[in-house]
Amino acid sequence: MRAFHRWISIVLMILAASGLGALEVTILTPSGLETVFGRVEVSAEIHLDEGEMVREAVLFVDGRARGRLTEGPWVWQVDVGQENREHQLEVRAKSTAGAEASSSISTPAIRVDDEVAVELQQLYVTVTQGGSRVLDLEADQFRIFDDGQAQELVTFARGDVALTAVLMLDSSESMQGERLQSALRGARTFTAGMKGNDEAMVMLFSDQLLLSTPFTQDAEELQRSLEGVAARGNTAINDHLYLGLKLLDARQGRRVVVLFTDGADLHSVLEMEEVLWKARRSQSLIYWIRLEDKGNTRQSFSTAWRDAEGNRRELEVLEKAVLQSGGKITSLESLDQVEPAFRDILAELREQYVLGYYPSKIKNDESWHDVEVRIRGRSGLKIRARDGYVDF
Repeated sequence: MRAFHRWISIVLMILAASGLGALEVTILTPSGLETVFGRVEVSAEIHLDEGEMVREAVLFVDGRARGRLTEGPWVWQVDVGQENREHQLEVRAKSTAGAEASSSISTPAIRVDDEVAVELQQLYVTVTQGGSRVLDLEADQFRIFDDGQAQELVTFARGDVALTAVLMLDSSESMQGERLQSALRGARTFTAGMKGNDEAMVMLFSDQLLLSTPFTQDAEELQRSLEGVAARGNTAINDHLYLGLKLLDARQGRRVVVLFTDGADLHSVLEMEEVLWKARRSQSLIYWIRLEDKGNTRQSFSTAWRDAEGNRRELEVLEKAVLQSGGKITSLESLDQVEPAFRDILAELREQYVLGYYPSKIKNDESWHDVEVRIRGRSGLKIRARDGYVDF
């Protein structure tokens, strides 16, 4: 009998040490479907039996320990580099009782065949119904068509996906006083809502670049940089929008330009058609917040650079660039609408669906591909996303 009790004690000790049923780890993000570059947020859930505590949780990237936490939330920020390769992510946890558990995922490299590098096309999709955003759609409800041909959806995400934003604030002479202060408050509202791996930079422009910050995740640093700015000069939207898109080329993930202006382009060297050319070769979303005085941005006017018809055409092409990117135009009639407009853009970005696919036909011939997103099983939905890309 004593031997039997001794055997039972040994079994119970083994079960306690192995932590069967006592500890469970699940990696939440990344999903394992998308390719990852640069800064990545890894999050996990850890479940314990009642009364137990986590001693430590360690993140391993490609076999190397990259971060250790002793309390939740179980979120790590890690740089995995810019190389196009698979990555192995693993979270190992130990409880105070000695139980151990782990969870691991593999993230894929972008597939490359022998002849053509097929880049992952990512679509940032906003879905609304009756003016409210729809947040409960599943991956199998989306269908993507590239030049009319159905595509295979290979990545799907929703909710908070890290973003990189260029906040472009018109600081020309017409923005003096409360207008500029309202724009700055809007930028502060946007940056205050940053979290996780989000990063941003701020550009204040007129007919020259008046202020430019580096990209940073530090919202307080961005807000400090906005002190003591004075409005002056004419307005050169085209030149600086091109610059903003160019700066985003070197960033990873979801890229966004938020343009705030109270007028139209007056002084750019570049034509808006050249900016449209750049926007079509970018995956950046463009949001345009325009402050209007009784519709003054729609009135006919001439400048030293263009006649009234030319300026009207510039506005139309800017609108086209914004809408083709999957962004939107927000027209404001009063300054008290500025902060809510910035806040709404950030909320929309948080609530987009991110769809990825590898185009089935790529020729690298500079042709335009029309892209359409449809949703099955639901009616009355409005879908906004980039409507195409240049094959290059």
